[in-house]
Amino acid sequence: MIFRSDRSIYSLAERGTGEYRDSMFFPIQFPLACLVVLPLLFSSVFASAQENLLPIVYEDYPPYEYRENGKDKGMNLDLISEAFRRMGKTPLFEPRPWKRALFELKNGDILALSSGFRTPRREKIIFFPDEPLAMETNVVVVPADSELTVTCLADLQGLRVGIVRDYIYGHGIDEMKGFHRIEANSSHQLVRMLANRRMDAAVGNKAVLRHIAKKNGMLEHIRFTYEIGCDPLYLMFSRSRGEEAKILARDFGVAIREMHQDGTFKAIIDRY
Repeated sequence: MIFRSDRSIYSLAERGTGEYRDSMFFPIQFPLACLVVLPLLFSSVFASAQENLLPIVYEDYPPYEYRENGKDKGMNLDLISEAFRRMGKTPLFEPRPWKRALFELKNGDILALSSGFRTPRREKIIFFPDEPLAMETNVVVVPADSELTVTCLADLQGLRVGIVRDYIYGHGIDEMKGFHRIEANSSHQLVRMLANRRMDAAVGNKAVLRHIAKKNGMLEHIRFTYEIGCDPLYLMFSRSRGEEAKILARDFGVAIREMHQDGTFKAIIDRY
């Protein structure tokens, strides 16, 4: 702040020159200039920081990816964070319902989605890294007190079988006919519906269904009866994002491979 005596102001005013006006306005002009320049400076810094913040969307799919007490958690999210750190980037995780996330990925509204199967159909809209995030084991699960025994997929013929809407299961399940499909909106809902016997059997990721059932006190109400197969899960980058997404998918695969080589990948998985 600039202070002036009444005497100096009075004498300048009496002289009738522009010196008085200039001396009075200078303290105001300088802050005004700062108000113009500083926002431009901050916006430039903010834009630079934003370039390294990349939106990664996930569905609640514990123990792979989930939100608990306002924090993003899960083995896949930890793997993604470490890989992106090595790439000099920072992932910005956001939870979404699976169907909406797939739609946004296809349109390029989001950069990447964790985590999903690699299929020829998806390769038309998605860049896949060379390295997967995890291996998913899909199983058939039935109510604990059910007398049903499943030894092959053909045993599901004529039954009410629960699946999650818009999931891809592989191993012929997606094209399979002869059973009544009951669609759930999420794996959480699928477990509740099965425990309440609203279906004869359900298909899903063994680790996910076990985690959800155990957390909600329903593990004793379900029984794993048949292992369908094991397949890799990938972080999927939107092709609509163009060259940026293609390069990030490539670099992400390189980072994951390095994490396998130095033991970081296994160390993260072992925490879960």
